[in-house]
Amino acid sequence: MLKDFRYQQATKEARWSLWITLLYLVGWCVCAYLSPKTSGWLGFPLWFELSCLYLPILFSLIVFVVTRFVYQDIDLNKNSEK
Repeated sequence: MLKDFRYQQATKEARWSLWITLLYLVGWCVCAYLSPKTSGWLGFPLWFELSCLYLPILFSLIVFVVTRFVYQDIDLNKNSEK
């Protein structure tokens, strides 16, 4: 028996969510701990600007694109025909 399309899509979306979350965590750690100890454009320490201001903006755009093109609106009811 073939898997239902809904389960395949849900698995695909869960994997995307997991990878985006892990990438965000790695990106935050890299920006926070490996950036030089200088000031950024806004006067805050560069590590703070990168990890707490710019990275969330970048990932908001990434989540928007993934939501738009990867995720699908599917009917979760078992009886889709009425």
